[in-house]
Amino acid sequence: MKSILFIGHEFHQKTKSSNFILDLLSTKYSVDKFFIDPDNDNSFEELSGKAYDILILWQVMPPISKLKNIIKFNHCAFFPMYDNTKTLNSQLWSEYTDCNIINFSKAFHNTCKNAGLSSYYIQYFPKPIEVFDMGDENSIFFWQRSEKITTKTLEKLISTKNINKLYLHKSPDPKNKFIKPSKQWKDKVIYSSWFNTKQEMQEYIQKSALYITPRKYEGIGMSFLEAMAAGRCVIAPNYPTMNEYIVNGETGYLYNLKKPKAINLNNIRKIQKNTLEYIKRGYNNWEQDKYKILEYIETKPNIDINKINEYIYLKNIKTKILGFIPTKIKQTQNYTKYEILNFIPLRFNNPKPKDS
Repeated sequence: MKSILFIGHEFHQKTKSSNFILDLLSTKYSVDKFFIDPDNDNSFEELSGKAYDILILWQVMPPISKLKNIIKFNHCAFFPMYDNTKTLNSQLWSEYTDCNIINFSKAFHNTCKNAGLSSYYIQYFPKPIEVFDMGDENSIFFWQRSEKITTKTLEKLISTKNINKLYLHKSPDPKNKFIKPSKQWKDKVIYSSWFNTKQEMQEYIQKSALYITPRKYEGIGMSFLEAMAAGRCVIAPNYPTMNEYIVNGETGYLYNLKKPKAINLNNIRKIQKNTLEYIKRGYNNWEQDKYKILEYIETKPNIDINKINEYIYLKNIKTKILGFIPTKIKQTQNYTKYEILNFIPLRFNNPKPKDS
């Protein structure tokens, strides 16, 4: 059996949000797991001398040049998350051109393809959840994970006069603090902090028909997808990946986070029904297509070096590029884009394309 080294974010050991892909990989490979804190300087020394057929990087972007000095691997696959990437501005992308990229976000897949990177898009769907209760239409479940979406946001979307209960989950993401609700929510808030099992959390969520997504962006969006899988009416900002699943007024509600306005919640039960049917169809497609990931991670990356040079370097980190150009060339302004790239310490092994 071939071997995989899976490197992921240490936070996922708690949330278990990467378990679905680990289970898939384990159907074909022997998987070693290694979790890191991307904000710290990770040495990886305990991996020294080990060899694997495939390196999987899940959300995290350690320098591949550093990893090559510590471990051996034949293929590299990277699963980016839209909430952590969104753009190709990081210079680390110069090391990721030899990776097969698997995107769960259509928006970032398009970004990668436009930049000439090797990207495969597949949309994840969770298994539909047994629904115990369609929930109170005048009740909300909200997990305040960030400081960008709080109960103050809710007040602009939904009148507190129309809400009987707010089930407020107090468990902010790292580096975020909990924002206390205003007096408008007095006697309506029921707090929770953490649940022992996913089943316990689902039973709690299903007390309400309405579910407020907690973040501006999502990588995949396990929390809101599981709410949709339980037939909740999800209310989300109009950003990926939420807007890649939710059709406004049909399978949920989308709003402008910069200028949130009151939502007309006149169709909650129909949306809940539509959402359950949508998730069931999506889950059947995912179950059929998910094994294509196992085929893709071992294929040779299909990149376009012309696009990579043009998109990643000339468009997204233009200011950094100009810092590498000698003063004489800057003064003349008579240089081509590939002459500019000659002054940048790229790690590409590909030959420089001819200027057209």
